[in-house]
Amino acid sequence: MTTAFGVHPQAPREDAALNIQSVIKVRGGNPLYVARGSSDGGTPEDLARHFTLYEDPNGHKPLCTVAPRAAGAGRDGDLAVTAPDGALLAVLRPPARGGGRSRYETELPDGTRLVGRRGTTGAWALYVVLSPLVLVYSVVSLVGGYGIDWHLPSRTAWRASGGPGLGRVPLKFYGITDTYRIRSPRLDARVAYAQAVLHFWTS
Repeated sequence: MTTAFGVHPQAPREDAALNIQSVIKVRGGNPLYVARGSSDGGTPEDLARHFTLYEDPNGHKPLCTVAPRAAGAGRDGDLAVTAPDGALLAVLRPPARGGGRSRYETELPDGTRLVGRRGTTGAWALYVVLSPLVLVYSVVSLVGGYGIDWHLPSRTAWRASGGPGLGRVPLKFYGITDTYRIRSPRLDARVAYAQAVLHFWTS
């Protein structure tokens, strides 16, 4: 059984108790709310460095917090995902800027690493095969005054390596439908949601 969800931007409201930036819509479940943490910046990169997930829009039921790790606790840029009681759920490593396919890494407390690269091999192969048709479509759209709508493959599959394992692809993003799927019951949903928010705000 899989859990499907999507991350959607949310315009901040002045009368809201939280500075909500996104809403996670879980298929068959209640929505979750992503609120900016202590970062005062207004860019997606600032949000992706510090945010909290809540079960309610008023901030009474926090699920987890994502924040930079303390100096000396790991690599520069590492983000800790912690439960409300302070327990470490995972460490996220955002992709380096530039350098081709973005690489998203999640390290779980048991040593399991989930590594996802933007654009799966299959998606890139299909893109290469269909690129002549996409080029023709883009030229026709441009001539017709609609502009160019050309997107690189964005499907991302987080594969497990090390540790006891969570299955072949415990988390997957489908770019065409902008849907994430948790494909392993052993993957903590809070970690999957946090990784999805980071992916959404940095891709």
